[in-house]
Amino acid sequence: MNDTIEDAKQVISLSDYISQVGNLRSYLKNKENIYYRGQNKDFSNTLPSLIRNENYLNNEDKLINDFITKYPELFCDCQNNFDRLALMQHHQLPTRLLDLTSNPLVALYFAVERSNEGTDKDSDAVDGKIFPFTNFYDPVPLRHSLRDEHFENTENEFLSIKGNNRQFLKSPFSDEIEIESSLARLNGDDRNLVLNGVNNFYKTLNRVDAKPQTYWSNLYADIVNSSENPRDQDNLLETYKFLNKTSSTKRLYHEIKKDIGDFEAKINPLELFVPKIVTPRIIDQRIKNQRGLFMFVPFVYNHGVKENGSQVALDSYEVQNRTQTRINILRLLSNSRDPQPMTFVIPHCKKASIRSELESIGITESFIYPDSSHIAHEISKNY
Repeated sequence: MNDTIEDAKQVISLSDYISQVGNLRSYLKNKENIYYRGQNKDFSNTLPSLIRNENYLNNEDKLINDFITKYPELFCDCQNNFDRLALMQHHQLPTRLLDLTSNPLVALYFAVERSNEGTDKDSDAVDGKIFPFTNFYDPVPLRHSLRDEHFENTENEFLSIKGNNRQFLKSPFSDEIEIESSLARLNGDDRNLVLNGVNNFYKTLNRVDAKPQTYWSNLYADIVNSSENPRDQDNLLETYKFLNKTSSTKRLYHEIKKDIGDFEAKINPLELFVPKIVTPRIIDQRIKNQRGLFMFVPFVYNHGVKENGSQVALDSYEVQNRTQTRINILRLLSNSRDPQPMTFVIPHCKKASIRSELESIGITESFIYPDSSHIAHEISKNY
């Protein structure tokens, strides 16, 4: 599905992996953190299950609300909509969250993990993969994403946030994460109308930025500070105000205020374009042991923009492709003349031996999944 060319590094043992992970620091240019995603199959993408299934994606709000309705007691300790999404992900409900870890050994475990033998006996017959991510964006996939939408002129608007890791590394209590988590709960029609308004804002900004000069960062600062004379340009402020006052956006704000109470009704549309890495609350031992984090995968509107400014419906393949390109904005790139997203590949023939090596240092099934059923399963394997 995805045509990304990768810099694939083969891993043949635990010591080999530790050595290669240790070398990653030489790839970092700023105060970047590294996060890892391990997959025990050689998928062609790193999309969450929600995005890979068109029916799930079209019923995102129903999946969320049905689960809350059926198991309300699960969510007693949740403090906001992101907490609820994280808990649903924890219980295997398809969401737009992508599981990551800050512990490279945990990612390695997931890459060599044996799938449930009752449902998939051949997981050791395919290679595993580990994908490193960072909390600073790379301009190449960002540029590709903007080009997909014909919003190329807005690229410089993102430059002001390049050195600010808070743009991509968020707490579960941030306003931006609350906005996006609440948008996931909005019914499909309202969510699409909000995304349509956001796309119209991008179109206007793309036209304004053709000068060339950037305008939005200054204007948004004036909006936030309630300036009497905002630095407007070519009715950009009017387009933003229109987005903010539509009935669908008001319903989004209502959902947010219903969830957390106090909230200033302002959206920065540029924030919605890019992925975020979110550090969740430690709600159980499993998240603590796994050093778990989530990537909040951005919404891709199901209508694109043609070069002439008109809209065109996107099929599920194109939505997935554009979503993957946005996810790649936070992929760690190789340190070469032609940087490519880095990937560790674990050959299928090495999975069993690496599992044994991980067990020898305590990275076991019961460590990764510290609940009674997994502990029982690990004990039963010894007899």
